[in-house]
Amino acid sequence: MKQTGYLLDPETTIFRAVEFPAGNSYKPLHDLIGCRMTEVVRFDERHSLFVDEEGLREGLSAFTIFEGYPQPLAGKIVLVGGDGCELYASPLISVEDAAAFFKCCRPVRDPVFATGNEATAGGLIIAGVLMGLQVRIERCAPTIVEGEA
Repeated sequence: MKQTGYLLDPETTIFRAVEFPAGNSYKPLHDLIGCRMTEVVRFDERHSLFVDEEGLREGLSAFTIFEGYPQPLAGKIVLVGGDGCELYASPLISVEDAAAFFKCCRPVRDPVFATGNEATAGGLIIAGVLMGLQVRIERCAPTIVEGEA
């Protein structure tokens, strides 16, 4: 027997339904997420999110904002039915409705150029020369992909 869940990958922004074996183990969820330890986050009273417990670490290139949750979620996320206190079940919400609660985020570095000839302690900086980089966070809705991959 198989269970269904929704897998969100913030690196690609893809949100899709996935199947995994039903059973008495969280190993299939660990395998989908690609981690050793998972954390359970309540999605609502009928659903839970499984996330990488150790996902927020140095070198992070993408993360997810979950509406109403106080911190970003790093790594892949699996949404399943159930309240997290019992074994998981298939979701009772559509992937489209679930996607509305997430924003995939990634840091973006934008070049900053000198706008005019500037004199500094280091000498003359000519207009158009790269002065540095500015970082911003790009946010976008998940991309829903139909069917299994």
